[in-house]
Amino acid sequence: MKKTFFYFFFILFITDVFANKNLIESQPEIIFNYDKIKQKQDSFSLQFDFNKAVLMMEKEEYKKAIEIFKQTATAIKIPSFLNIAIAYYKLGEIENAKLYFNNIYNYKKAIYKNTFSYMSSCYYLYQITKDTRYLDIIIDIAKKHKNLTEHSKRMLADTLILLKEYEKALQILNKMKFPLDLKKALLHLKLKNYVQAEKYLKLAKANSYNKNRFDKILWIMVYRDLKANELEKLMDNIDVINKRKNSFKANLELPLKLFFNKDKYSSKEYLEFVTSFTKKREIDYIFYFAPFVFSDNQEIIYDISKGFIFKSKQNIQSLEKMVEYNAKFIEIIKEDPIIRVNKLKSLINTKSKSYVYYNLALSYAHIYDFHNAYNYFEKAYKLNPGNKLFSVMTLIAAKRIDKKVPDIKYIKSNIKSDQGLYKYFGQALFSLFLEPETKVKEKPLYYEDTIFYTAIQFLKNKKDKKDISSSVLFKEYNKDPFVYLMKLIQKRKDESNFDYFSRLQDNVPLYINDNFLEGPLVVTRYYIDILKSLGLFYKANLELKAKSTPSFLRTEALKELYIGNSKKTLEILNSLQQEYGLEDKYTMYLQVAALLDQGRNNEASIQISLIKAVLNDHDADFLTGVQLIQDLKLSSAKQYFKSKYLDSMIDIRLNGLDEFLESL
Repeated sequence: MKKTFFYFFFILFITDVFANKNLIESQPEIIFNYDKIKQKQDSFSLQFDFNKAVLMMEKEEYKKAIEIFKQTATAIKIPSFLNIAIAYYKLGEIENAKLYFNNIYNYKKAIYKNTFSYMSSCYYLYQITKDTRYLDIIIDIAKKHKNLTEHSKRMLADTLILLKEYEKALQILNKMKFPLDLKKALLHLKLKNYVQAEKYLKLAKANSYNKNRFDKILWIMVYRDLKANELEKLMDNIDVINKRKNSFKANLELPLKLFFNKDKYSSKEYLEFVTSFTKKREIDYIFYFAPFVFSDNQEIIYDISKGFIFKSKQNIQSLEKMVEYNAKFIEIIKEDPIIRVNKLKSLINTKSKSYVYYNLALSYAHIYDFHNAYNYFEKAYKLNPGNKLFSVMTLIAAKRIDKKVPDIKYIKSNIKSDQGLYKYFGQALFSLFLEPETKVKEKPLYYEDTIFYTAIQFLKNKKDKKDISSSVLFKEYNKDPFVYLMKLIQKRKDESNFDYFSRLQDNVPLYINDNFLEGPLVVTRYYIDILKSLGLFYKANLELKAKSTPSFLRTEALKELYIGNSKKTLEILNSLQQEYGLEDKYTMYLQVAALLDQGRNNEASIQISLIKAVLNDHDADFLTGVQLIQDLKLSSAKQYFKSKYLDSMIDIRLNGLDEFLESL
């Protein structure tokens, strides 16, 4: 904790020695009685010796400084005692330091006569003992003294920083005359105020003439860019570091690390996630409500009395295969989504129809394996290009994984054409996700009676910021678990925030919640986000003792990770992968988070490389880039920052940043 406190400077001495601006800004209050000094014949000598000892403190000549301060203590007792204590502290002679700090602490009159010294002694006694009562005393003194000096304010701010009350600390610093730009920048970083953090980092960098300090500021700016997802600025700062990297050491003093962050987002942010859908959650929502398809020919119809019939002559063998598949599918659809995927995949053969691939793709989307979802949507579309639902789902799945579609122009023109199957759904989804300016020409006709049509209308109204409180989706499909949760979190008209949160806390299911813990992952993740937004995640019952479906086990793996049992998380996930061959991003990132939580960083890096290789995933690219920046492989790192990073579990930190902030 490098803090140098100056307590008395003779005016002429200040003029001659402390002309440098930074030193003047660190000059504290004069906290002893001039009259008492004047009564002594050697007052000038004492003043000179005191100032000489202060300079020795600056040069880290602590033993010499102690000898002089012991002499000046006869007249300048409290300031000398404080500097003696600090010098012993710097030398690591903690018992001697504690003795002098306690001399000040036990002298209660110093609270009023030597306020700053008293607060300082409490501050250092906390550093030695970690007893928070000393910090409480500093806060209490500050409350009673309305006209604190600049240095007492700074001491208060430093105390608040130790207590992790960053917002209050920042409020104190903003009222001070001293700039303290770097300290303000780090506090803004802690509060996720990335714009303000950048502002003060730039000011600190402009006024920094010390190379080591300049490099640290530059390194922290890179960290800010990563956290703020401002990739253009990141590239610029990487270039600056690259020019200095031969002597650059900030990456060793404040290393960039990946870690599992169970508190990456605040309750307020989680509430925003469930009330205002991200683009990815909108896509997951559509996949959830999208229908399974049982035919790829518009000439096949279903008559209540006659069953499946043809409107024209067709090969009866095609009808038999369709009926056979549908009979199997009716049973498979009842299975857990992960089991459903495996069974549907086993039905695939070289003669499979387009709707067989489509249904498998939709099932993959339900377990968050969007890469396989895209692959099978694409196969369905290529077998039946005239099916606009298959075509648009291919584009939406590609959007979910940031993949470029080779023949996108052809697919778009096909969707916009007047021919083909599912024209309304194709055009409605195309307008909703890809080209909002495109008009939907087709009428929904009998589709109006489906939940998919209702879900599309609901999402459209939500995106247009229309009132959705009386939506048909809420009225007619309230028994669906996803619809139930969405309706629950809607804020009612004229409902106060207090009433709103009270209602949610009283009504969100915490025990009878089976429907939210297994099934399509979009429902589970939405439910968990609601729990986190209300601070109820650790209060909810996330156990299903009578069941062990793979989807629930994956939820259990998440729970185990959050309660600190990452070893159990890995056991569950490894078992699921062996049995079901899971290669989805969600499962693989859970494994990365668990490995990081166990400190198995090398294995986590290997897993990230595997995700990158298997899924060509942009988030894996981003994390790889972070690791390359840490190793100062800066030219290589730049190519990995292709898009913003938004993972909810794996985060980035600067090890030692808290200690650096406390040392300023």
